[in-house]
Amino acid sequence: MLAARLVPLLGFALLLPAVAAAADTQTHFRVRADFSAALNADSGWAAPLDAPATVFADRPFRLRFEVLRAPDAAGPASYRLHYRRNAGAWTPVEAHDFPHPESKDARSPRVSLVACAAYPPGAPTADLLVGSPAPFQAGTGPGLADRTPAWSGAGAHGEFEFALVARRFADGAVTNDPGDTFEFRLVAADGAPLLSARNPVLTLAVPPGHLGGTFVETPGRIGPWAAGNGDLYFIMEPAETSNLFMMVKSADGGRTWREVDAAHRPASTDLEAVDAQLVGATVHILHQITPSSHYHAFHTSDHATSPDTWAMRDEPVATAKASAQAASLVVRSDGSLVAFYTGPAKIHTRTRSPAGVWGAETVIDATLAPNLAGPQAVLGARDTVHLAYYGTDGTVWYRRLRPDGTLTPREPIATGLSATRADFGSVLPLVFIPRTDTAVVLYRLPTGIIWERRIVGEGPPTPAVPVTDRPVVQNAVDSQQPAADVVLDGEQLLVAFVEAGSRSIFTTRDGGGWQPSTLRVDRILGTWIRGQVYRRPDGVKVYAFVYDAGSDGGAGMNRFGSVILDETFRPSH
Repeated sequence: MLAARLVPLLGFALLLPAVAAAADTQTHFRVRADFSAALNADSGWAAPLDAPATVFADRPFRLRFEVLRAPDAAGPASYRLHYRRNAGAWTPVEAHDFPHPESKDARSPRVSLVACAAYPPGAPTADLLVGSPAPFQAGTGPGLADRTPAWSGAGAHGEFEFALVARRFADGAVTNDPGDTFEFRLVAADGAPLLSARNPVLTLAVPPGHLGGTFVETPGRIGPWAAGNGDLYFIMEPAETSNLFMMVKSADGGRTWREVDAAHRPASTDLEAVDAQLVGATVHILHQITPSSHYHAFHTSDHATSPDTWAMRDEPVATAKASAQAASLVVRSDGSLVAFYTGPAKIHTRTRSPAGVWGAETVIDATLAPNLAGPQAVLGARDTVHLAYYGTDGTVWYRRLRPDGTLTPREPIATGLSATRADFGSVLPLVFIPRTDTAVVLYRLPTGIIWERRIVGEGPPTPAVPVTDRPVVQNAVDSQQPAADVVLDGEQLLVAFVEAGSRSIFTTRDGGGWQPSTLRVDRILGTWIRGQVYRRPDGVKVYAFVYDAGSDGGAGMNRFGSVILDETFRPSH
């Protein structure tokens, strides 16, 4: 049998194998929930000393340890963290920042050490935890580093505070679920665990309405869509460092979300140009990556034979190499699909027959200047497709694609847009109002204001009208688009947008003319927003939306919100 020794720990004794531990001892710990608290503030704790605590997914927290250095310790010591999830294998905790990992070998693991702006890296600690009577020698708050700086402290005790995050979705689309436990331990630089009477064990919670993951960098529609039974679906990626194609679902009105049919997700990644339409119980998806375009389809939970499954993955649409990815998809009444996507210089289109056969490719404005980008399309009356797109000289154009495949002559919608790559997505998704046979084209001008023009029947575009009373951010995190969304509510349009200055979310609608904007989500570094109008199972009609609440192109900040669409237009979350 292995020899054993008694280690005194402040009035109690711990019996541990002598060969299984380092000489130093982790004597106490405490979990800090307030990530903004000063390093040596006695505040913001999640639980009492040495007590387990609950932490939230994608919300950084801090973990403070008291360490007693052996009196006969020779040379300096450096400490690292290990963790194990749900009592599994011990895993080293690496340093990868959140929400945006910024290093050459950046990753987004389940748990990582992160930077903390509340104190400089390596700042000294005070004797904050009530514990060891041994002399105190300051430890550190190491910041974005996988180990502490060297610490001598022989015969003394010190404190070390680590900044951490547990992600909802991590690389590989692995998931941390509510109720998961994460146990942490201190180890020496060589990996030998310190003696410890009790390791911190943290339980994960997911805030209501939190999705996490990474927003798709697309000017197209990606949900959330409501199935016939009220289940919601949304397309996203697990992390900035893991560009996998995920369909996530909420069965409780947006409160909780999980990925569905993960085993059969599409193989194509790089979700920068995605557009999708829910028809019946199928989400039809066009997905362009730089060298090619693909078609996917997903069956929602109310599908008669294969609910919550990927029905089509990675069907080739085209091999046109994109100058800047952008895609738009229309589903006609007979089940045929009309796809628009960018090529090396122009917009291309192909139609998939109801039998699943893709027809010949057509190049839009093949012999006309300028080059083109940013197609947006919507289905109109009698299966006519309305199409608007951006010209790289700062223009916007409009055409109709008739059911027989012929294109009407192009008509100018706007001039004077910025003629830079950052503005390729200046045209918002199109909207069609069936009763009045009206297509609506919205676009952003260099002032930041979104404008609209309408095409009624076969008539010419109506005069331009300003939509927003505040400038809208453009090209946030290299997205080439306004951070804005437009949807149809009955016969009125609703626009949600991120204001350029505050980066807060506002809404406006066109009842009797465009109304003054209303603040909806404040104090975020807003980047993207996409939503849909639907009627909840309780009969209430809402604008349901998902937005990025400040990841700056990283991950972990996707959230769900909704606005009740009644006479007061009040928020429901």
